[in-house]
Amino acid sequence: LGAEEKGLRRLTRETCDVLARLSMHGAVSSLNVSVAAGVCLYEARRQRTSRVALQTPA
Repeated sequence: LGAEEKGLRRLTRETCDVLARLSMHGAVSSLNVSVAAGVCLYEARRQRTSRVALQTPA
């Protein structure tokens, strides 16, 4: 989670396994770091839960 204008430093980006971007639409131009982290954690949990539900036999 980097600075609004510049994002993560190059060396930091190079050590990351995965990079993600939260696209902003509408009147909001940025999110504070706690909200951005919450969005990322929610989406990760949603995807994992969906995957488990697909693998569970009925």
